[in-house]
Amino acid sequence: MVIQNFRNIYKCLNTKFPISDCTIKNLKEKSIYDSNRQYLCMIIDKRFNNEVNLKIMKPYIWIGDETNIEEFKGQTGYGWVDRDGNYVDNFENPIHGDIDDWFVIGFIEYRNNDDEELWNKLE
Repeated sequence: MVIQNFRNIYKCLNTKFPISDCTIKNLKEKSIYDSNRQYLCMIIDKRFNNEVNLKIMKPYIWIGDETNIEEFKGQTGYGWVDRDGNYVDNFENPIHGDIDDWFVIGFIEYRNNDDEELWNKLE
């Protein structure tokens, strides 16, 4: 999606990752803590300058101390997951470093599909 005024939309978004929302222990990966709160996320691909995507996602954190790999001790990372299980790293403290091209750069809480106030705020 090409958005002409994505800089204006970005000004309405939060950029401080919602760590405190990520309290649900992931059953598949012991070092992951999920959230049940949905956010409308602005995603950029660093390969393309004038394109952004908006997607509903949930935040999660990765805690390296909970892995069995010594080199991960003391590390953490932030990411986002969509309803299909696809992940996108957060721009600040990304879980996968800089190997991915996609990053969430801003977000706003998404309460439901009829959130007129949210869409009006972003126009």
